[in-house]
Amino acid sequence: MNGDLLSRLVPVLILSAGFASAQPFTQEVDLPAAGRAAWGLEADLSVVPGAYVQGSIAADGPVTLHLTDEAGTPVRRLLDRAQGGQEFRFVAGAPMARLVLENTDSVETHAKLRLDRIVPTAEQTGMPKRYLSPRIAGLAAGGDIAAFWAQIAREGAPMIEPGTRPDTVIATFLWRGALHNVRLWGAPASDHVWLERLGGSDLWFASFEIPQDTRLSYALAPDVPQFDAGAGENRRALLATVQADPLNPYTEPVDAPDQWARRSLLELPDAPEQPGMTGADPARRGQVEALAYRSAVLGNSRDVNLYVPAGFDPEDSDTVLLILFDGPQYQREEAPLPRIFDRLIASGRLPPVVVAFVDPIDPEHRAAELPPNANFAAAMAQELKPLVEARLARDFVPERTAVAGSSYGGLAAAWLGLTQPAAFGNVIALSGSFWWGPEGWSGDEMPFMSAEWAQGGNRDVRFWISAGQFEDGDERSILDTSRHLRDVLRLSGQRQVFWRNYSGGHDYAVWRGALADAMIALFGR
Repeated sequence: MNGDLLSRLVPVLILSAGFASAQPFTQEVDLPAAGRAAWGLEADLSVVPGAYVQGSIAADGPVTLHLTDEAGTPVRRLLDRAQGGQEFRFVAGAPMARLVLENTDSVETHAKLRLDRIVPTAEQTGMPKRYLSPRIAGLAAGGDIAAFWAQIAREGAPMIEPGTRPDTVIATFLWRGALHNVRLWGAPASDHVWLERLGGSDLWFASFEIPQDTRLSYALAPDVPQFDAGAGENRRALLATVQADPLNPYTEPVDAPDQWARRSLLELPDAPEQPGMTGADPARRGQVEALAYRSAVLGNSRDVNLYVPAGFDPEDSDTVLLILFDGPQYQREEAPLPRIFDRLIASGRLPPVVVAFVDPIDPEHRAAELPPNANFAAAMAQELKPLVEARLARDFVPERTAVAGSSYGGLAAAWLGLTQPAAFGNVIALSGSFWWGPEGWSGDEMPFMSAEWAQGGNRDVRFWISAGQFEDGDERSILDTSRHLRDVLRLSGQRQVFWRNYSGGHDYAVWRGALADAMIALFGR
């Protein structure tokens, strides 16, 4: 179609002033049946070549929008039989000279064309850098970095500022002086985040908006080596330099030999109480002794530390037996369960509790035994539990027996509750690895553990399930799959299902309090 034919159909409307000055423009037109309207774009766009154009069409009936050259030959179709409100975008320049709106319908149509945004090439400089932290934004705008570091030395890190939403703060993790990179280990991210360098300065930072009741541990890895190897090995390379934050005085464990053996702790003022973590130690304390456990079912041996509370009475039917996986981790400063139970039992918040701290032997055995494993479940119910009972000269009914763990340990606890309910009547799953499925499991409909409990299980088994707010990231995250199991259990009529979502991550700093909360909920006085 040529320009003369377009002019015969409807007048050609020229946008010369509006478009050339990059101002928004609106034009309405009534299109006759099978009619057209053409808007000239300033004589082959020589005034604004390269301009970004964003506009919209609102039409009563189906219309088609073309870009044509000066002669009226179509160059590009922007919208095809669009009706109602539709947007379009293009970059101006020869040979695109006109916008042509066509009504191919058999009835008249009213249409409105808007050019909402016209950005000349001189203004196409990208989005301005935005900083979540106001103090970092001030430094980026030319603030005094030396004065900033002097203030951080007095205040400590992470740097905390008011959040943009109610009940949140902005936490900025800092490192000074790295040459190549810095990586954050631990929450509040679901992955190990790289810090950003502020220009060419010595300041590296990563900011997050987090709840005011957050508690987490973390570490920083400066100048992580990156080399010609697989993605996994380059990811693990952070272990070569990861260490406590030198700007944060709160670290665990306090008696660690060096900064690489410590982790830093962030506890915001509204972080929930962790029962038994603080307070005076009672005059009488429980004892921890080692049991040698040789498993005929598993064909291996391991130590099981047994915590026996002060004043243990084998005739006391109120006493609880807790089987706890990853036992060595729960006897360290980061999660000192013997000390926690001493305080909770002495204060009357818990009845007497005996704890069998199960050693995983090593990472290989842990990965093989804790994900659903029929032999391991049988060994715990038919070997370990009777071994503990023989040592204490008393039996424990399932209602007074709990099995607990975190991560893979939480997954194992749920499996033992499913397959060995005659031994374990209470399950405590802390950040359970419920994303897991056996080889060949598609998980299209639901995670494996949810599916197993949906199909059966003893409905008298009681549950405590918890996960960290920062354990998200994808549809198979620990947070989402833990919630899914919770919902399946409740819908299936499980006797009792407790749920708690903590503002934290995959972290013993969270689990030590969660385990105490769980025991109080299930057995508290």
